[in-house]
Amino acid sequence: MSQTAPLLDKQGRAVNIAQAAWTLEDALNDRLVDRYPNDLAARDLHIRVAQADRDYSKAMLAMLVLTALETPSWCDTTNSFWSYVAPEQRCTIPGVSQKDVYLSDLPYIPPGWGVLIELVLLFVIARKLLLERQLQIRYFDKLAIQYSSLRVIRFGLAMCLLEVADCIFFIVFRPRFRLAFLSRTGYLCQLPAVQRLALCISAVLGEFLSIAVFYGGTIVFFAWIAVVMYNDMEGTVYGEPVNKGFESFRTTLNTMFVAGSTDEFVGCFVLTYTAHRASGLLWLLFLIIVQVLLLNLVLDTLVAAYTRYQEFIEEQNSAEAVEGIKKAFKGLLAAAREDSTLSKETFLEFSKEFSRSPNVRPIPAHNADIVFKAVDKDNSGQIEEMEFFNICSVVQYDFWTTLEDSPVKERLPALWACGAFQWFRARVVGGGFDTFMNWVLMVNLVLVITECVYDLNEWGESPFMENLELSFSMVYVLEVALKLSVWDFSYYWAWRSNVFDFFTTWLLLMSSILDELASTNSGSNLKRYMNILRLMRLLRVLKQIKSIKKVQLMVETMCNIVSASRHIMTLLGVVIFFFSSLSVQLWGGILHPGNAALEESEYKEQGMWVLNFNDFGCAFGVWVVSVLRAYVPLFPDAVARASPIEGSWLIFVFFYIAGASVVFQLVKAFTIEAFLEIHKKWDEPQEELGALRTIENEFAKSGLCLHYRVAGDLGTHEKIMKALEEECKELEDEDSEAPGH
Repeated sequence: MSQTAPLLDKQGRAVNIAQAAWTLEDALNDRLVDRYPNDLAARDLHIRVAQADRDYSKAMLAMLVLTALETPSWCDTTNSFWSYVAPEQRCTIPGVSQKDVYLSDLPYIPPGWGVLIELVLLFVIARKLLLERQLQIRYFDKLAIQYSSLRVIRFGLAMCLLEVADCIFFIVFRPRFRLAFLSRTGYLCQLPAVQRLALCISAVLGEFLSIAVFYGGTIVFFAWIAVVMYNDMEGTVYGEPVNKGFESFRTTLNTMFVAGSTDEFVGCFVLTYTAHRASGLLWLLFLIIVQVLLLNLVLDTLVAAYTRYQEFIEEQNSAEAVEGIKKAFKGLLAAAREDSTLSKETFLEFSKEFSRSPNVRPIPAHNADIVFKAVDKDNSGQIEEMEFFNICSVVQYDFWTTLEDSPVKERLPALWACGAFQWFRARVVGGGFDTFMNWVLMVNLVLVITECVYDLNEWGESPFMENLELSFSMVYVLEVALKLSVWDFSYYWAWRSNVFDFFTTWLLLMSSILDELASTNSGSNLKRYMNILRLMRLLRVLKQIKSIKKVQLMVETMCNIVSASRHIMTLLGVVIFFFSSLSVQLWGGILHPGNAALEESEYKEQGMWVLNFNDFGCAFGVWVVSVLRAYVPLFPDAVARASPIEGSWLIFVFFYIAGASVVFQLVKAFTIEAFLEIHKKWDEPQEELGALRTIENEFAKSGLCLHYRVAGDLGTHEKIMKALEEECKELEDEDSEAPGH
C-alpha cells in the first residue's frame, strides 16, 4: 500500500495539472467548462483534436483554392480528364466565338486531379470531426457536458458523405450540376467564428424583422397604387413607354423594390415624371418614407441590436475568462496540495503541459523560469493568485524572445569591439542610421518623380538615370546587410517595419534587374511588363512615407480594424462564397453575346459581359459588385431572360437580404465603430502592462529581448485585461483588509 500511494499521488497530480492547463487554454479561447475528465488520455485526445483542427483550417483554405481553380461542371469534363487543357479550349459554347466567352483567366485543375484533391481534403475534414465526436462521446458525455456539439458534428459528417457521393456521381456521369458547393459551405459554417456570429445575428433578427416587414409592406402598398395608376397608361417618352416597369403588379413590385432599396430610383421614375410632373409628389412621398426613413430605420435597428448583443457577449466572455483562470489556479493548488501559493516546480510542470496544445503559443522551459522569477517579487519560490493572474495577462499576448546581437559579435569579436563599428552600432540602435536612410529615400523619391515625368512625356532616359535606379536598389540591399551585422536576424524580423523593408528591398532589386534585361535585345519578351516594373518604383515612396507618425498610426489602425473585424468579414466571405458557387452551377455559360434572349437587355447595352457566372472568379466579381451596390437590377434581369430555370433570378433578392442588407451592413457598422474606438486612443499615451515590463527586464538579464503583440481581437483583449486588473485589485483589497495587515 505504501508503494502504490506515491504512484497514485503522482497520477493525481498529473491529472490536476492537465486539467488546469486545459481550463486555462479554454478560458483564453472564450470557453468555460465546469468539469474535465479525470483521465490523461482525454487530454491527449484533446491535443490530437486541436492539431486536427489546425489541419482542418488548412484543408478549408485548400478547399477554397480548389473551388476557385476547379474546372466548372458546365465545361467539357469528359475529355482530358487527367490532362491540363487551357480554359478557353475546355469551356466553349457551340456557335459562339471563343473571344465572346469571358472567363476569369485563372488556370483550371484537370477534373480528375480536382476530384482526387477533393477526396484528400475530405479525409482531413472527416478526421477532425470523428476525433471531436470521439472526445465528446468517450469522455464528456459521461460528465453530462457538451464540449463539442454532436449535432454540429453529425451535420459535418453528413456534408462529407454528400460530397463523397457527389464526387462518385461526377466521375461516373459527368453531370452539368454538382452539389459539392453545399458541402463546402457547410464546412465553412462550422468555423467557430461563423457559428458565433450566426447565433448573434439570429438573436437580433426579431427586432430586425419587425421593421423589415413594415418596410416590405410599404413597398407593396405603393406598388399597388402605382400599378393602378400606370398599368394601362399609353404614350411614349424618348421612344420608351410611359409605363415602362409598371405594366403589371409583378413588374411594378420589382420597380418599387429597386427604387426603394438602391440609388437607381431616378431611372425607375423618370419616364412617368417626364410625362406627368404631378407624379413627382407621389414619388417624393415614397422616397421619404421608404428610402429616408424606413430603409435607414431597418438597418439602424439591426446594427443597434447587434452591437448590444455583441457587447453583452464580450462582457460575458471576459467574465468567463477570469473565472476560468481562477479555476486553473485552484486546480494547480490541488495538484500540489498547497493552500494559497503555487511552487515554481508546479508552475514549470504546468507551463510544459500548457504548451503541448497547438491552440496556444508554447512557453519554453527557460522562458517559463524567467516569467516565474519576474512575477515572484519576494523571491520566495511561491506565487499567489494575483501573481498567477499577472502571468495569465502576459499569456494573453502573443510573445516571443530573440537574441539582439548579430552573430558578428561571436564570430568576429575584433570587428565588434573596434571603435568605428561601435559608433555605427550606436547609430543603428539610436535611429541615426534610419534618419540617414530617410534622406537617401528622399533623394530617390525625387528620382522616381523625374522618371515618371520622363515616362509620361515619352522622353528618353539618360544612361546615368538608368544606372541610378539600380544603384539605389543596391544601396537598400546594403542597408539590410548593415542592419543584420548589428542585429540578429530573429530580432530584425520581429519588427514589422523591417519585414516590410526586407521584402520591398528585394522586390526593388529584382525589378531593377528585370528593367535592365528588358532594355536589352535578349529581354524583348519582358518589355510587355515594363509598365508593371515601373510601378515597383512606388515601393520607394511607401518606404519613405512609412516613417511619418500619422501614416504609422493609420496603418496600425487599419491592421487593428482588420484583426477586430476578421470574424464578421469571414461570415461575409462565406455568404459570397455560397452564392458564387451556386451561381456557377446554375448560370454557367448562359450570359454571352450569342444569347438572343439578352437582346435589348440593359446587361447587353452596358456591355457587362465580363461580369458573368462562367467560373468562380467571374461569379465572385458579380457578387462583390452586388454587395457594394446593394442591388444591381440588370443582373437578375439578365438571368431571368437567359436562364431556363424559372424564377432563379430571385436568388439575387435573397442575396440582397442576407448579404447586402444584413451581413454587409454589420461589416460597415463594425468597421466604423472599431475605427472610432481606436481613433480615440491616438493621442493617449499607450498603457503598458506592468507585468510585461517586469518580465521584459528579467529576459534582458539573460541576454534575450521580449517581443509581444496582442493576439486576436484588440477589443476583447482589452476587456479581458480590464477584468483581470479588477480581479487583482479585489485581491489586493482583500489582503489589505485581512488580519495582520
